[in-house]
Amino acid sequence: MTAVARLRAMAYGRHLPALARNLLEPEAADFEPGNEVFVAVSKLDGSMLGTIRTHSNLFKPLPLEASMDLPGHMHGLRLVEATRLSVLGNLQASLVRNALFKVFFRYCLSQNVDWMLAAGRRPVDRLYDSMLWRDVDGVGRLYPMAHAAGVPHRVMCMAPADAEPIWRAADHPLFGFAFQTEHPDLDFTGVRLLDEVTQGIDISRGIADAISRALGDPLPAATTRRLLQCSVAQSHASADSVKGGGIGAG
Repeated sequence: MTAVARLRAMAYGRHLPALARNLLEPEAADFEPGNEVFVAVSKLDGSMLGTIRTHSNLFKPLPLEASMDLPGHMHGLRLVEATRLSVLGNLQASLVRNALFKVFFRYCLSQNVDWMLAAGRRPVDRLYDSMLWRDVDGVGRLYPMAHAAGVPHRVMCMAPADAEPIWRAADHPLFGFAFQTEHPDLDFTGVRLLDEVTQGIDISRGIADAISRALGDPLPAATTRRLLQCSVAQSHASADSVKGGGIGAG
């Protein structure tokens, strides 16, 4: 987790230096039940290329909910927010980013998530536009995000079940990448099923108490957190990995 934290700090350092200074160490959210940290690693030398963290709303509101109210039609549904997207700024950046989003999408699909959400500052919001996500509020308003140093972000979403028909109809490159291309190095070993996480945690004494007891310690040692990873081939366009650097989003 220490390497992940450093990568995040590098990715955010150029555009959000105040936030980057707070990302030099692993965050408590990296260890909370219902969250996962995915990394992309190089097949060539095992170095980290990118990372993304997922937050579910099973135990507490999504991070973006500290800065905006979600529409009524999302209340009571299973939501997952992508945060701390970080990709090294090199020639493989788009490949790594696509691999991370494929992992995020596949994770949400397997967990029966109703909506995928993300907050993107400008110009990072164009990434979500390019994937045919839509604004949660329908108008594209910018919301200062408490978990992103107060920088204004658009809040965007897509239903995992809608991705395949939307991308197919648009002849979108992600349709082939996500649905027609096998990436055997995508490793979901160790992913915790959200249904099992909820069954195993007693929330009778409140969410904060449940999370504290589930973790055992407020912040476990970085070496105890198993990272869920895949690998990206750097010599050709066979993307199978996720990790972070030059882009910092949410």
